[in-house]
Parts: sequence; C-alpha cells; structure tokens
Amino acid sequence: MSKSALYSLQPSVCILLFGLFLLTSGCAAQKKKGSQGISGTVLWRSGNLMPSPDAKTSNRKGSPIVREILIYELADNSKVEPAEESGFYRTIHTKLIKKVTSDKEGRFTVSLPAGYYSLFIKEEKGLYANLFDDAMNINPVHIQKGKWEEIDIIIDYAAVY
Repeated sequence: MSKSALYSLQPSVCILLFGLFLLTSGCAAQKKKGSQGISGTVLWRSGNLMPSPDAKTSNRKGSPIVREILIYELADNSKVEPAEESGFYRTIHTKLIKKVTSDKEGRFTVSLPAGYYSLFIKEEKGLYANLFDDAMNINPVHIQKGKWEEIDIIIDYAAVY
C-alpha cells in the first residue's frame, strides 16, 4: 500500500485494521502450524444456579478468572490423594507436565505433545477438578498430533445447582 493510499484511509478504518491485526496475532502466534495443545477459558461459577420461576440466578455461564492450571499425565482416582473437601486433591501421583496461568479474560493457551492429560486448577483448598470420563480419569483431555483442543474449565465448587 502506498503512503498516499494510507493517508487517505479514514481513522476508523485504520483503527479497525489495527484491531484485526492484534486479534489475529494474539493466541494464533502461539499456535504454530503443525503444533498441538490446549486453548481455552477458565470460568468461575458461584451462587444459586438452580432454575426457579421466582428467583434470579447468578451468571450461569460463569465469569472469566485468573488461575494457575496444572497439567499432569493422565490420572485416575488410584493416582491421587484427595483433600478434605470433595473435588479437591492434595497430591497427584503422575508426572507434572506443565503449568500455565490464565489471563484476566480467563484465556490460556499451552502447547503439549500428543497424549492424554489431566487438568487441575490450583486453589487454596488444594488442586481442583470436577470432571471424569467413563474410566474415572480426572478432568481428562486428549491431544492429537497437529490439533488444538478448545475447552472451558469450570470452577464451580461455590455454586449450587
């Protein structure tokens, strides 16, 4: 684009183009071609989420939150030591692979080798995970070669359903 063409653009068009540049260069910069991993959002849910015709419910989707995510080799109930409160774990007896922290919008991106992993959120009460598959693996995710898994991690121990 020539200088004269650039100067003739409206300021709003320039702002739009700059915004598109920032949007496309954000997380995509970490998702290199041929790589794989997890990209997603950490969401906090709390309060009364029970359906009721009389009462308003809290934010059902959840609010983005900054949290540290610990990625372990796949773990089932035989490979963990539970904490006092349900949903929390004191110790994980599989290898810690990576740690990543979500940003203020709850977003995170982490590259990983292909394989099976368990995701835990670091909380004051311990490591939190509340999902299981049919083999009782804790918060499992399967990373395939060359693919990115998009997931939401829901922290809902303070919510009532």
